[in-house]
Amino acid sequence: MISKIIGKILMAFAVELEKFEERVTALRQEAIPGLSRELLPEWETDLGLPDTCSPLAGTMEERARIAHAKYTGNYYGQNKEFFIEYAASLGANISIKEYSGTGSIFRVSVNRVSRMPITGIDGSRLWSRQAKYRWTVTVLSLDNVSLDYLKCRFNQLKPAHTEITWK
Repeated sequence: MISKIIGKILMAFAVELEKFEERVTALRQEAIPGLSRELLPEWETDLGLPDTCSPLAGTMEERARIAHAKYTGNYYGQNKEFFIEYAASLGANISIKEYSGTGSIFRVSVNRVSRMPITGIDGSRLWSRQAKYRWTVTVLSLDNVSLDYLKCRFNQLKPAHTEITWK
């Protein structure tokens, strides 16, 4: 008789412990924006979503994917290699051609700061505040990303002195 009562008490604890374990597992998933569903609005607030490039998506899955992409994004560079890798992580294959402030490709043996404007290239323009770098971005292929989204992200992340032309 006593063993039946103890068994019922232990079974009640076991049911509650099972619910507790399921809840802890769910909470572990909420710590990752791509898997989060309950805490997704809080993740979006922390990540500044929706922003100009990522308006509020319709489905929960799209919102979680956008939050995860922004959370795990490595924004560590301002050179063209970073932008090529960043586009590849979004699903785009691109190439970038970089031009210096004079509109031509900067070459160490040809363009110098001390160069006189004999050939029409004034070296001092390369290092002035008005000098702009121009990138010509050629989109080779797009998978799972739109060109508008790619342009918007590049404009957000590009160096201030860089102008981008798209092909």
